[in-house]
Amino acid sequence: MLEEEGYALKIFYLGHKYYGFATQKDKPTIEGTLRKIFRSKICGERIHITYASRTDKGVHAIGQTITINVKDVDIDEVNANLPEDIAIWAYCKAPKHFDARRCTIYRHYKYIVFKKDLDLEKMKNASKDLLGIHNFKRFCYKVKGPVIRRIYYIKIDKIEEGYLAIEFIGSKFARGLIRNLVDLLTRIGSGEISNLSSVWEYNGPLCMAPPENLYLIDAYYPLKYTISDTGVEKVIKAINVMSNVKDFDEGTILKKQMLKDFWKVMNDVRELGLKLHSTLH
Repeated sequence: MLEEEGYALKIFYLGHKYYGFATQKDKPTIEGTLRKIFRSKICGERIHITYASRTDKGVHAIGQTITINVKDVDIDEVNANLPEDIAIWAYCKAPKHFDARRCTIYRHYKYIVFKKDLDLEKMKNASKDLLGIHNFKRFCYKVKGPVIRRIYYIKIDKIEEGYLAIEFIGSKFARGLIRNLVDLLTRIGSGEISNLSSVWEYNGPLCMAPPENLYLIDAYYPLKYTISDTGVEKVIKAINVMSNVKDFDEGTILKKQMLKDFWKVMNDVRELGLKLHSTLH
C-alpha cells in the first residue's frame, strides 16, 4: 500500500477577484488565500502546496487539484473560513511524494464563446490540426524556448441559441495557450482568418480571449476522494450568485455550463471512489 503524506484536495473557485492561482506579493490569489487559512493548521511547519494548473487572473476552476502538507484537517472548518468564492469539495490522504502538478494525468478546460454566426465546421476542421504533440510556442504568451505539449481532445459545440463551448483536454497547457487558441479558432469561424491549409501556417497576431469565460473543469488523477457536503453546497451557491459577467444572458449561460460540469465531475469522482474502494476490498 502507498504511504500517505498530506492531503489532496479538489478546489472550486471563481477567479474574477484574484490575480490567478499562484501566490503573488501584495496581490490576492487563490493560493495566497489558501495559505492564509491553512497557516494555523500546520503547527509551525512550512506550508508546501503543489497544484495541477496555474490558472491566470480571472480564470475559474471547478476541479483544481492541490496537495498540501497538513497531517489532519477539518474540511468543514476550512470551508467556513474561506471566502464565498473558494470551496474545497473533495479531499483524501495523498500518497507519499504525490505532486499535483507532475502526477496529474490530464487537464480539462472549457471556454464559453459569446459570438454568434461562427462557422462551426471550419472551426472543427481547424482544431484537428492542433491535436497531438506539437511545439505551441507561437500560440503562448511571452515564452522564449519551445513549448512542447500534447492535446488529446478538442470539442466544439453550439449551446444556447448559437453560443459555443470549446473544450480542451491535454497533458498540460502553457500560459495564454488556450485563450490564444480560442481567438484563433473563432477568427477562423468568423472568416477573418481564411485560406489556410493548416493552422500552423498562421503567423499573424493573436489577442487572448477574455479570461472570465474560461474555467478548469478537472485536473484528473485516480484518487479515492471523500465528497464534502458543505463544500458542494458552497460551490452551488457561488455559481448561482456569479456577478462577474457582462450581461444577464451571458451570466445565465455560464452558470448553466458550470453547474452542469460540476455535477458531472463530482459524480465521476464519487463513482471512481466507489470503484477504487471495491477494488481494494
